[in-house]
Amino acid sequence: MDISNLRRNAKLAGFSRLLGTPSSNFVLLAKETDGTSGRKVFIDQNLATKFSELAGGEKGEAKVNSDRLLRQLYQLRAVAAGGTAFSNMQNAFEHMHIFGDLKVVYKVVQSSGSSEPSGVYVTDIDYANFRKGGEPGFYPVEYLKGAKSWSTDLDSRQYSVNTKNAAINGLSKSVEHAGNNIMPSMVEAAYGNREGVNAIRNEGYTLFYNPQSLRDKGCNWYTPEQKQVNRKHAAGMLGNGILEAQRRGQVVQWSIHGNGAKLFGEAIERLKGQNLDKHEVIFLSTPDEAHLGKILGSVRAAGMKLHEDALKVHEDDWSGALNRTIRAGGIANEVAKFGGEHVTQAEAIRSQGKASLLASAGWIKFAAQLGATSLFKYNTLRNMVAVNAEITDAAVNPHFHPFKDKHQFAAHAKTATGGRVNSVFFSELVKKIRGQ
Repeated sequence: MDISNLRRNAKLAGFSRLLGTPSSNFVLLAKETDGTSGRKVFIDQNLATKFSELAGGEKGEAKVNSDRLLRQLYQLRAVAAGGTAFSNMQNAFEHMHIFGDLKVVYKVVQSSGSSEPSGVYVTDIDYANFRKGGEPGFYPVEYLKGAKSWSTDLDSRQYSVNTKNAAINGLSKSVEHAGNNIMPSMVEAAYGNREGVNAIRNEGYTLFYNPQSLRDKGCNWYTPEQKQVNRKHAAGMLGNGILEAQRRGQVVQWSIHGNGAKLFGEAIERLKGQNLDKHEVIFLSTPDEAHLGKILGSVRAAGMKLHEDALKVHEDDWSGALNRTIRAGGIANEVAKFGGEHVTQAEAIRSQGKASLLASAGWIKFAAQLGATSLFKYNTLRNMVAVNAEITDAAVNPHFHPFKDKHQFAAHAKTATGGRVNSVFFSELVKKIRGQ
C-alpha cells in the first residue's frame, strides 16, 4: 500500500496529521489526545492498515468496533507506563497495555532530553491472546476425583501452607496453569512413593504462585503483577508463610520448579537464623538464574531437610547449563554436607556434571557441523529448542518433566499429542516467534 493510501486510511480511522513535523511517521491519534486532557498520544501512521483490519471498516457493526478500539487507545492518556502496564525488560521506555482483546505497544517520551514532542508513541497494535497471570501468594489446589483433574482456588489466597505438600512454580502462563497443569505431576513424582499418590490427592497441595515475565515477539516483559508486588515483597510473603507453618508444627514437603528456586532462596535468606526443620525440599529443572549451590547452603543452614534425590533435571533441559556443568562440583559439595545417603547422591551429581560438560561440548561441535540426521539427535534438538523458547505446552517441553528420561518423555509426548508431537512442537514454536 502506498503512502497516499496510508494517509487516507489514517484519516478515515480518526487520526490527524501531527503538525510541525511533516517528516515524522507519527500522527496524532485524535483531537481527544492533543494533550488538553492527559498526555498526547501519537500513533505510527504505518499502523493504519493494521488498524483498519482490526476495526473492520467504517459502517454498521464495524464502525462500532472502530470506535471501541479508539476508546481503548484513548486510555493511554492516563494509564501509559503505569502499574497496569507491561514493561520491556530490555528497554525501560517501552511498555505494553492490554485493553480487553487489544494489545498496544508504545514508548513514552518525556519533555526533556528529546527532540520529539513529549507524549505516548504507539508503535504496534494487535489482538492479545494472553492475559494477566495472577498475583503471588499461597493458593490451595484440590484434586477433583470425578473429573480426574486438579483445580486451583483463586478466591482463597492464603498466607501460609496448610497441607503436607507445597510447590513453587517456574515457567507457566498463569496461576491455573501452574496449579492445575504443571506442578501436580511433579509433586506426585517427588513424594508419591511415600504414602502413595492418593494421599496427596486426598489432601491436595498448596501452590505459592511465582509470577512469570511474559515473552512476546522476542521481548521479555515485566507483568503488572510483578511490578505491583516486587520480588522482595514476594520473597517476604513466601518467607512469612514458611515461618508460620514452622511455628504451627506443619510438616511441609516442597517441590520447587524452575526459577521458583531463586525466589525460594531469597525467602530463606530473609529468615537467616530461624530453625526451619519441619520443611523438606527438592529442586526441579533449576535454571542458571538460581545459583543452586548457594541456595542449598542456605537450606542446610536453616535446618531444612533435603529430598533423597536432591535435584532432578531432564537431560535435554539446558536452561540450567551452569548448574549442570561448571557449578556441579560446588552443588555436589553442598549436597554431601547433608550427610547420610546424600554423600552418594553428591558423587552422582559430580559425575553427571562431568558428563554434562562433555555432552555440551559435543553439542557445540554438532551445531557447528550440522551433520547428524538421526531421529535420536533430531528429537534431542527439538527438546532443546522447546526449552530455550520457553514453550509452555508441557506435552512437548522436557523442562516440565525432570523425572522422565529421554524414552519416557518421548512416550509421554507421543501420547499427550495423539502422535502429533512434531506438528504440535512446530505450532507452539511459530506462536512464540510471532509473539502469540
